[in-house]
This record gives sequence, C-alpha cells and structure tokens, in this order.
Amino acid sequence: MRTKRFLACLPALMIAGASSGPALAWGCTAVASDGAYGYSYNWPDEQDAELRALKECDKQTTTNDCQTDSCDPNG
Repeated sequence: MRTKRFLACLPALMIAGASSGPALAWGCTAVASDGAYGYSYNWPDEQDAELRALKECDKQTTTNDCQTDSCDPNG
C-alpha cells in the first residue's frame, strides 16, 4: 500500500524538486546614454549573458557607452 501512495505522489515530488533547483538560464539587459539597448536570454551563465547584451547594445549605439542594466538567473 505504501508503494502505491509513493507512486501516486511521485509526480508532485518531482515538480516540487525541479522548481526549487538552480537557475537554468541567464538573461541580461544593457543600455547606452543615447537610449540604445541590447538584451540576452537563455544563456548558461551570467558572464556570457552579460557579454551578449553588451554586444547587442554596441551594435545599436553611436555613443559606445553601453553598460549592463540588470541580469536575471531566470532570463
């Protein structure tokens, strides 16, 4: 009987465990003083996400002063 109860609860336990795990992807935004911006999403680590956002911002700006605005581990 215990095995049946455990198997009945297993899907809920798996979902609860997955939702409390580490972030799977990073996303960042970068902005420049002239209003240009760049963003990234779904990167495996924060550094790569930040570099991508800055690169995208640099493509759009004429001031070349992009700075990271924010990064999110669920981005």
